[in-house]
Amino acid sequence: MRSLLFCIISGCIVLGCGKTGKTIIYPAPVDEESSTDYSVKINNQPLFIYQTRVSAAPVNMGYPGYQRPLEQTELASFGYFDTDETVDVEIESKKTIEKVTIRPLSKNIKPRVVGNKIRFQVREPCQLAIEINDHHQALFLFVNPIEDQKKDKDQYTYYFGPGRHRPGNIELKDNQSIYVEGGAIVETLIRANNAQNITIQGRGIIDASSFGRGQGNMIRLNECTGIKIEGIILRDSPSWTLSMSEARNAHVENVKLIGLWRYNADGIDIVNSQNVTVTKSFVRAFDDCIALKGLSRTKHSNITNIYVNQCVLWCDWGRNLEIGAETVCDSIHHIFFMDIDIIRYQYIALSLQPGDRAELFDIHYEDIRVEDPVCDDYYYFDNPQNPVRDLSNIESYEVRKFANPSPIAGGQLVWMNIEKTGYSRDMIDQRGKIYNITYKNIRVNSDFFPKTTLRGYDEEYNITDVLFEDIYINGKKVTNMEEANMHVNDFAGKITFK
Repeated sequence: MRSLLFCIISGCIVLGCGKTGKTIIYPAPVDEESSTDYSVKINNQPLFIYQTRVSAAPVNMGYPGYQRPLEQTELASFGYFDTDETVDVEIESKKTIEKVTIRPLSKNIKPRVVGNKIRFQVREPCQLAIEINDHHQALFLFVNPIEDQKKDKDQYTYYFGPGRHRPGNIELKDNQSIYVEGGAIVETLIRANNAQNITIQGRGIIDASSFGRGQGNMIRLNECTGIKIEGIILRDSPSWTLSMSEARNAHVENVKLIGLWRYNADGIDIVNSQNVTVTKSFVRAFDDCIALKGLSRTKHSNITNIYVNQCVLWCDWGRNLEIGAETVCDSIHHIFFMDIDIIRYQYIALSLQPGDRAELFDIHYEDIRVEDPVCDDYYYFDNPQNPVRDLSNIESYEVRKFANPSPIAGGQLVWMNIEKTGYSRDMIDQRGKIYNITYKNIRVNSDFFPKTTLRGYDEEYNITDVLFEDIYINGKKVTNMEEANMHVNDFAGKITFK
């Protein structure tokens, strides 16, 4: 029997304050509605479970002037706590349990199920998705490390304690900072322009659900240097969630993005930036999870020295890891995606699609684990009796024009495609190139066998020198294009398997 010592600090519950470690459970604002799907205990103490809206159907279109119909969405649940010890987790599900899957599968967590209760242990900080029967109405647990030291309110420009806060938009200047305590929800949009040494930290939630699309990104940092974003949860952005444009020296760690269900709801967009690290973070997005882009409205700086590692990604429609389609710069190079769990994908898991002049090279994908696609019947708006599987079933021209209605809508593991797209805005009307790309130790664990596509533009703007090393699909090593279910055109060559 576990022996517990209880401490109350700033309204949160600290379990096990002795020598063996501790676990911190935070209160929720009194007016926050809890999940109706789950109740959760950590070391036998109740954990507040939040609700958030997510995409329920992979139906997308060009922005039609109004937001996505709610009929295409559903409610998911999430909770968070801090710990430096092994903890016991008990989940009570309100629906009958037929099957439980805990992702990432690489964590190898084997739950015990008794009736409608699920029990397992968590031994280290992580981000988990718990699926009951299927991927709908999932539960997410964000297990944070204990912060290094107690935060001093006086060291932050903006400090938000437990409870709900509505400060309006926040604009950060040089050497300014935000701290969001666990148990706080801050309803705001954050901006910074030409600022140096800015910090956004905490354990609580920044929420933009009350803001409309026209009000812009949740966090937009333009031409900033010395960026640190750590520990927070970002919920329900009006469009892009965390955008860094012409940024230098940025570090993003243990940030959790969830509730991104709206049109163009990207997770993290790294735009014409250099020296950026994204690590130990979680993104569930309707559109792209993590995207590197070159936009025409910037200074067109090259994108280089980008490191994305130890992240967990769930994409409901777009791409999990994307470079493009906007590539307005001369080069995108020295890019590393490493030690990443793609727990759900839909259209494309790993995407390179230069739509403008940039040359893409020296790009590395290593130790990537890919799980199941979002793959089931989905429906035209609010008619569950009419599953959409081909365009002929859709009466609306606008949906026919933009929707991608196959059951998996792509199901691509790797996608390389050089072409001018509707997003191409470069004043120099020239296509790019892709070369010196490495995929190493990529492991697919799924009943679905994904496709890979490489399509160059022409003999000059082509794809060349691509290495696939130690690629495994359902335990079998892939040694050639046929085994990889790979499709190439005449302008893609020098493809090597090891």
